[in-house]
Amino acid sequence: MATNPKFQKVKTEHTILPEFHKMLLAIEKCEHIARIIPGRISRQQKASSEKYFKITIPTPSGFKCIMAKGSTAQELFIICSAEAIPQIQNYILSLKAQFKCS
Repeated sequence: MATNPKFQKVKTEHTILPEFHKMLLAIEKCEHIARIIPGRISRQQKASSEKYFKITIPTPSGFKCIMAKGSTAQELFIICSAEAIPQIQNYILSLKAQFKCS
């Protein structure tokens, strides 16, 4: 059985899609991020074998992302200051290629 990685900024009260553990460990290294909160896992009608990570909408405390693999998707909330959002989004976009996410 695989051991869970030790997250510093990711709230691990909820299950996290295992395909994204390494990417989240890299994302949380960004100094501008205060916290990362994974949302509930849901099922999608469309299924793709590719990993998918998308920055979606701003929230009052940061912004929301969607990560998906197969027919399973999970929301991810990045907590940060409004001034840091562009820097964090650029950082995440640079990581997408490294972790082979579309």
